[in-house]
Amino acid sequence: MFGNKERVLKAIKRSTVDRIPFMYRALPEVHKKILLHYGLKKDIEDCWTDLMDLMGFDLFSGGNGIGKFTKFKPVYKGPVITRSADPNLFYTFGIDSFFDSRSGSRNYIVNGDFAKTDSPGRIKAYRFPEIDDFEYRWKNPPLELKDRHFLGAGTLNSLFMIALYLRGPQQFMIELITDKRLASSYINRIGEFILEFTARTFEKNKGCLEFYALWDDLAMQQGLMIPYSAFREFFLPWYKKIFALAKKYDLITYFHICGNANEVISDLIDIGVDILDPVQTSARDMKLDLLKRKYGRDICFHGGIDVQNLLPFGSPQDIRSYIKWVLGLFGNNGGIIIGPAHDITADTPVENILAIYDMCNQ
Repeated sequence: MFGNKERVLKAIKRSTVDRIPFMYRALPEVHKKILLHYGLKKDIEDCWTDLMDLMGFDLFSGGNGIGKFTKFKPVYKGPVITRSADPNLFYTFGIDSFFDSRSGSRNYIVNGDFAKTDSPGRIKAYRFPEIDDFEYRWKNPPLELKDRHFLGAGTLNSLFMIALYLRGPQQFMIELITDKRLASSYINRIGEFILEFTARTFEKNKGCLEFYALWDDLAMQQGLMIPYSAFREFFLPWYKKIFALAKKYDLITYFHICGNANEVISDLIDIGVDILDPVQTSARDMKLDLLKRKYGRDICFHGGIDVQNLLPFGSPQDIRSYIKWVLGLFGNNGGIIIGPAHDITADTPVENILAIYDMCNQ
């Protein structure tokens, strides 16, 4: 039998595993229900490792990495901006946000001032976050967890999403096609910041980090939000530089893109992405058997259990049957870390959640 970390590593490398590794991620309301079920402490941050042992899963993941509680982000020390609770640090670019209690997620507000800038010169003069606005060294990394868990990084690197909320979705997407010079001026400036921000993070924490995660939601249920040509022209060159840097430090690399990501998966493989997340099977052409046939030799999938319909509305037996199918599809060959495609939502019955992890040791 492998330990959970060894099992995950083998799955990522698409090597023989004793069983497919499982991961867990959920919204805070779900954590509360699960902790109550097991009679654990009320704060998930104090007992997440206990929950792993009780439920039997291998990774406590998040939406942007393979270690929700073992992921470092540089500390912002620049000018104070309101609503700075955003864990993604978008506020450092002047992008405000609010927490939507109905969806359990943080929503962003377009930066109205930046959206009005109308020339590369004015964009260049606009104050972006400075590299020295951050403290990059992880002062107290939880090295005692490293034998079973992964320590990583990956914050403030969402090139597409930052550009989207700086300009506004409609204006941004029009400029990608009709005013490429203007679009390049701010996309490249964001990319330059991200690359240096990432380089500082890696160098200051050399030997501590094991994974690097990048979140950028360029896709919808049916396909990309932008033309594929725009993806290749504006974004792929920066992703290539960022992941080349991660590989220089020998890190496991992870890319989060919701929806139908088929158009870009081959590109992500080419630039060195090890793990594709979240594998949103409810989106077009994102069923696991199709993805395995097309890309399974070259990338590891992370997620793959539908949280829109199957988990909240299926029966425990429906869920067990689906996971049994996935286990048969991948066998002992690695290539997947099975778990919820996104955070499990509050409308999901506890018995349905437990049905997933009943299968951990089948």
